[in-house]
Amino acid sequence: MSLFTPGPPVLAGVDEVLRTLTTEALKGLADPVGVSVGPLDRPVDGPRLNWFLYRVEPATAYVNMEYPGTGWRSRRGHPPLALTLRYLLSADPGELTASGNEDDVVHAGLSALMSALHDNGILGIDTPVATGPDRTLADVAPSLQGMLEPLRVSPDAVALETMTALWNTGSHALRLSVAYAVSLVTVPPQTAFTTGPPVQVRRIGVSPATIPVIAAVEPSVASFDDPLAVTVRGLTDVRTVTLSRLPGDPDDPTDGRPDPVHTHSTGPWTLPSTASQDGLLVHLPNDTIVAGQRALVVTNIAEGLPAGSGHAMVTVVPQVVSAAAPLATGANATLTVRHATATGQAFIAGTPVPYAVLTPTTVRVAVPDLPVSPTVPVSLRAGTVSGPTTELAVAP
Repeated sequence: MSLFTPGPPVLAGVDEVLRTLTTEALKGLADPVGVSVGPLDRPVDGPRLNWFLYRVEPATAYVNMEYPGTGWRSRRGHPPLALTLRYLLSADPGELTASGNEDDVVHAGLSALMSALHDNGILGIDTPVATGPDRTLADVAPSLQGMLEPLRVSPDAVALETMTALWNTGSHALRLSVAYAVSLVTVPPQTAFTTGPPVQVRRIGVSPATIPVIAAVEPSVASFDDPLAVTVRGLTDVRTVTLSRLPGDPDDPTDGRPDPVHTHSTGPWTLPSTASQDGLLVHLPNDTIVAGQRALVVTNIAEGLPAGSGHAMVTVVPQVVSAAAPLATGANATLTVRHATATGQAFIAGTPVPYAVLTPTTVRVAVPDLPVSPTVPVSLRAGTVSGPTTELAVAP
């Protein structure tokens, strides 16, 4: 007893079809030519044509094909095994004599067979393939009864180096050979088709067509710790507020993505919100998201499904929080910042200087010449977005 049910011998069936077609094509020749199917180096006692199956490969165009016997219902099952068979057809003259015409005899057979396959290379299950007695493909190869498409026997462009390598595996010298591909060869599934589970409960979400409409966001230019007052109407009791993600943003540790150690966040930021008199009050997620214009989206939720959304644009701006020490002309200064990008500039008393990022919240700048003043205004620009100024102390 076996766990597996053997499928029909389709490879042997194709071998027999080729043998029968070749025998039929050679019937009108003046000199007899033998027909064989198998290895290249078997003993030869006369002119013969030999079919050698040297490669079996999947028919990639059909690997996910639905089985016509069940149609679309087989999506939850599996398609039939679809194969392309590659053969080497060799013309072997047999034992050669000093002045014989062995090559002429076998070459005549090869040309007759190639002409027959050119004219009759598409074979359906009811196609006649032999006479005396008359036989169809189904009679010759019953194992092919379940084939889904006609067999196509067509010349196959194979490099001479490949043919030479195939002949080098045997003990005979190279003989004139032609490559053919036979497709589509299918093996029907041997396991019973099992339909997918039926729908037990229909889940239908019905909600009013209430779409949140955002009238204003104040302030529309903000940094971390600036509360955002969203004036919005058309809210439901359950809703979400999200902020679009920009390149350079850090990963969100709360987004629930699989394998957070080796993957990165891709979706928008989810912002906690509280109800206010005119709408909602929200905050930026952290002080390390990069500066830039973002979409703030409010979405109503009904029966666990999105039920309309509205959006407004918010500009996150970089901001200088403090300096590690009073600023001194010509010295390097470490600034604590918010929403810095990988490259940008600091403006110290109106003079632009590039900054180097040390950590997501600190940058280093070279302090330019400073005016005589106890404090100077300092701000950041990240790309085309500039932030507010912060007064920093100047060393005496």
